This record gives sequence, structure tokens and C-alpha cells, in this order.
Amino acid sequence: MDKNEPSRVTAPAKCSRCHAEIPNPVVCDYCKSVNPGAAVMDYFTLLGVPETFEIDESELRRRYLTLSRHAHPDFHVQEDPEVQQLHLRVSSTLNEAYQTLRDPASRAAYLIECLGGKSMAEDKSVPDGFLATMMMMREELEEACQDGNTEECKRLGKVLRTQHDGLLRRIGELFEQYQQAVACRAVTRGLLAEIRQQVNAVSYVKKLLSRVEEK
Repeated sequence: MDKNEPSRVTAPAKCSRCHAEIPNPVVCDYCKSVNPGAAVMDYFTLLGVPETFEIDESELRRRYLTLSRHAHPDFHVQEDPEVQQLHLRVSSTLNEAYQTLRDPASRAAYLIECLGGKSMAEDKSVPDGFLATMMMMREELEEACQDGNTEECKRLGKVLRTQHDGLLRRIGELFEQYQQAVACRAVTRGLLAEIRQQVNAVSYVKKLLSRVEEK
């Protein structure tokens, strides 16, 4: 493992209480005990989906709902307080994992860090020329809103949505390139940096889109 990649909590092969083999990392199907490590497990492993940008969102939701029913504290009110707290922590982690992986932009940001790339706090860069474009779009949007020009606001919203979707497509392409070049660390580091720029750009576009939707 590269020194920059985070350490992982792997899915257990057997239950820590009854030692039966378990098919998922959250709860034992036999004794129904929750795995304490699930609260600190990476989101892809926790939800049992491949560590890739392109995932089956319907399968993601199915697995989340199944695991949540097992882990939710409301189903374990008769347990000891310590066990209830464990269920609460695991349920909270499941919710956070699902909300992160169901959104393509947040999934990309999380995957970058899983692969050893920089977080947005560490790298706030965006593609060349992007900020100038965003400044122009913001000015046009503010002017249209001040003038009460609803049609112009809608037009700008469509332009921003097109740009948003284009950035996500580019992120998908870059992750595919990453998988093809995974043996070369120099290439993959550069790709992760470029993906980070694209993800940062998505966050800017989302902010402007939210302003359009408020109008």
C-alpha cells in the first residue's frame, strides 16, 4: 500500500461473538450481533459495493436498506446500553456512507482519498480558466435575478446543469484512465490530481445551481 493511502478496516470473515461465517460486514445472520468494526470501516466495504466511481445505484440502495434494518437502534431497544450505542454508531456510519456514495460528486471526492489523493482542504485547485467562467456566470445570474428576468435565470440554470453533467462525465473518464494505469504511480498521482480539480469545479457549479433553484 502507498504510504499516502489510508489504512483500511477489512470485512471480517467470522462473527466475533459466535464465530460463524458472515456474508456481510455489519451483522451476523446467526446471532444477530453487530460488528464493532463496521463503525470505522470504509464506505465501499461497509456497503459491499466495488471501490469504483461507476456503481449500481439501485444495488447500493438495496444493500443500504437491508443493512440499516439490521443495525438500526430502534430494533434493539431491549439490548444493553453499550450494545444500543454500538448500533447507533454503526447506523450513523451507514447513513453517512450511503449519503456519500449515492451522490456522484461526493462519491468521487471520497474515492480520491481512498486511493491516496488529496482532499479538497489540501487541494482547492480547479481547471485552467474555470474560475473566470464561474465569475462571469455568477455576474450574469445576479443581474438576471435583480432584474427579475426569470427566463434568463432558467437559461443560465440549463447552462450550469450541462456544465455540471459534463464535469461528472469527465470524472468518470479519468477514473477509467486511473484503472488502466494503476501500475504506474506517477501517472495515477497525476490523474488523481486532475480528478480533484474536476470535483472541486463541480462544487462551484453546484453552489450556483442552488442559487438558481432558490429563485
